[in-house]
Amino acid sequence: MSSADPQKWIVRLVIGLVVLFAPALFVVATLEFLILSGDLALNEISLIEFLELYLIDLVLFVVLGYGVYRLTFWLIENQLPDALDTIAETEAADATDESDATETRTED
Repeated sequence: MSSADPQKWIVRLVIGLVVLFAPALFVVATLEFLILSGDLALNEISLIEFLELYLIDLVLFVVLGYGVYRLTFWLIENQLPDALDTIAETEAADATDESDATETRTED
């Protein structure tokens, strides 16, 4: 077993815990806001309604995370190479301009 395997396991565990508990934090924040604004009393919500809200938040969190993941890879595959080529061309043009300016000064 290599030393990277426990690190990968820990990273996967942390990602799993974030996916599991982040929606719960959103549910608690939503309920707290509704309670403080006076629109909801805590005794009005049943366990089933709380679980439904948690599952909806979990699905939305996973879909949003996957969307960000796919968007990041699309940007890396499609947009980043063009941007890097533009930067390389700009740097090459700047280097050419600087060498032309240096040659002009030495000729004077």
